[in-house]
Amino acid sequence: MATTMTTPRMEMIPAPPQSLWGWPAVANFALGGLGAGWYVVAVLAAALERAPGVTAASWAAPVLVLAGFAAVAAEAGRPRRGLRVLARVRTSWMSRELLIGIVFVLLVVADLAFPLRLHRLLAMGAAVLLAVAQGFIVRRARGVTAWDVPLVPLLFVLSGLLSGAGAFLLVEVVAGRAPIPAVVAPVLMLIVVTYVVWIRYLAWSAEDAYRRAVAPLRERRAALVIDVAGYGLPLLLGLLALAAPAVAGPLVAPAGALLVAGQVYAKAGLILAAGRLRPITLTIALSKRRSS
Repeated sequence: MATTMTTPRMEMIPAPPQSLWGWPAVANFALGGLGAGWYVVAVLAAALERAPGVTAASWAAPVLVLAGFAAVAAEAGRPRRGLRVLARVRTSWMSRELLIGIVFVLLVVADLAFPLRLHRLLAMGAAVLLAVAQGFIVRRARGVTAWDVPLVPLLFVLSGLLSGAGAFLLVEVVAGRAPIPAVVAPVLMLIVVTYVVWIRYLAWSAEDAYRRAVAPLRERRAALVIDVAGYGLPLLLGLLALAAPAVAGPLVAPAGALLVAGQVYAKAGLILAAGRLRPITLTIALSKRRSS
C-alpha cells in the first residue's frame, strides 16, 4: 500500500474590498500620471516638431500633480501634516512620490523662469520617476491580490504616458495646431504597447483569487470603456488621421479625449473595483491509500 497526500485549500473568509484608498487616491494616481505623462510627451513632441516650447504642458502638468497631492492630503484628514511624509523617504514609496513630485514641480517652474534644456531634461526624468513611484505604491500593497504584480509599475508609467499623449493631442487641436504624423505615429505605437501590457496584466495569474479580483476589469462595461473606447477607437482614429492628414485635427481630438478617459477609468477600476484583499484560506492535508 502507498500513501499519497493532497492539500486542498478551503476559503475561510472571502476577499473583502480594501477600504484604505478611495476616490481621492484615484484622483492622485490619475492626475499625477496625466500631468507627468503630458509633460514628457509635450517635450518629446516639441523636439520632433522643432517647436519653440511646451507652454501648455509646462503650466498644466505641475497643477495636475499638485491637485493629485491635494486630493490625497484631504483624504488623510490632516493636510498640514503632509510634509511629514518626507521623513520616511528612505523606506516609503509614498514619501518618494511626494519628494519626486515636488522636485518635478520646481524643475518645471525653473524652466518657465529660466528656459534651459537641462531644466527640461531633468523635469522629464522626474516625471517618469513620479509615475514609477506611483506604480510601486500600488505594487507594494502585498495584501491586495490584484496589486501585488510585478507589471504594475510599468503599467503605471505607460498609462501616464498614454493619458498624457491624449491630453497633448487634444490641446494641440484645440489650439489650432494639428499634430504632424511624426508625433501621431509614436502615439499609436504607445497605444499598442500599453494595451499588450494591460492584457498581460489581466491574465497574469491563473490563481482563483486573482481571477476574481480582476474580473471587474474584464466584464462587459469595463471592456467597452477600456478596450474599445480607451484603446481601439483612438487607434482607429489615429490610423485614419495618418491616412488623411487634411482632416487629422477632427480625428485626433476625440482620440486624445478617449485616451485620457480610458486611462482614468482603468485606474479607477484597478483601485476601487479590483482592490480586494487576499482571502483567508485554510490548507487541509488529506492522505489517500492506494495499492502498490
